[in-house]
Amino acid sequence: MSKKTIYIILIIIAGLLVLGGVAWYLFFKPAPAASIPGADFTVPETASAVAEKISTISFGPVVAAYFNSGQGSILFYDYAGQLWQLKNGAPTPEVVSQNPIEDIADVIWSKNLTNIVQAGINNLDARYIFSDFTKKISVNLRGGIKVLAFSPDNSKIVYNVSETPETNALLVSNPDGRSQRILMNTLKLRDIDLSWPKTNIIGLASKPSGLVSGSAWILNVGSLVLTKVVGALPGLEVLWSPNGNVMAYSFVNQNASNPKLGIGKNGVLKEVGGISTLVGKCAWVSDSLYLYCAAPKSWPEGMILPDDFYKKIVLTSDDIWKISASTGEKELIVSGLGDVSSVIAGNNVLYFISGSNRFLYRLNLTD
Repeated sequence: MSKKTIYIILIIIAGLLVLGGVAWYLFFKPAPAASIPGADFTVPETASAVAEKISTISFGPVVAAYFNSGQGSILFYDYAGQLWQLKNGAPTPEVVSQNPIEDIADVIWSKNLTNIVQAGINNLDARYIFSDFTKKISVNLRGGIKVLAFSPDNSKIVYNVSETPETNALLVSNPDGRSQRILMNTLKLRDIDLSWPKTNIIGLASKPSGLVSGSAWILNVGSLVLTKVVGALPGLEVLWSPNGNVMAYSFVNQNASNPKLGIGKNGVLKEVGGISTLVGKCAWVSDSLYLYCAAPKSWPEGMILPDDFYKKIVLTSDDIWKISASTGEKELIVSGLGDVSSVIAGNNVLYFISGSNRFLYRLNLTD
């Protein structure tokens, strides 16, 4: 056999080996075992004991999360619009069998494993999708919805519809949009947030901004009487407790800085001293006895609050506080946890989304 023939055979063999390797890589290579990235969220060395209580839950950045106290599970959406569930006692979360939602922006959670997802890049093209993943139902709600909230028993939703500058209505329907009825046809309040703390009470509040004074009202569903519960506070935000009896609120000074936290109960408003934070960084426990808040050790100078917080412009180093709804007394739980975008309270556990990487973490509160 000539050398030329040998070279040709070697070249052919080498080529077949390369093609075989490519085919193996593309079609037969085993998928890597799922592992949770370490990400870039770190606990300061001074809190090494706390670091042992923290574990990473999500495989990537998270839009929003919700703890279901009845099942002890946590649900969360990633930025691809995929819903995940970490069941009680499970080592890792699992994908929930439903189609991902494109351009996911926010989630309005109910207490019975259904939710409504807000999608759209901005408010101009925002749309709302009702999702019941247990029944594999997904329904697009009507257009023109600006904001909505679930009723306490999850059987209804209330929403503000403003399709033209002249129209501004408050409506109620089933969560999937059926059985719609008009509650108020000419609502005088615009640019509001909605909540439904009690069966016969709907909460309305000004969209929070440190550049304007805000107010909060309650609407009696039967009489349609609107009553102001707090007003004329810059950057006002409110967060009703699950039982609807207590209202946490925060506001800023005239320079849109130095946020203060307060508790409102039975018509009495009381500030919580020694904590400077926003209710957007707080969460109630399911029995409404305590409020957990992430509070920055200090706010960077020049921030316009709460506006810049929601724009995610500046990161902070946060402590976690536990606040009694009945007395307003506070207890420091964790110091120097890093930037916490949002808190989700569970049973003897806190979940939080990091502001630096948007990963979801778990913080065990028991020894």
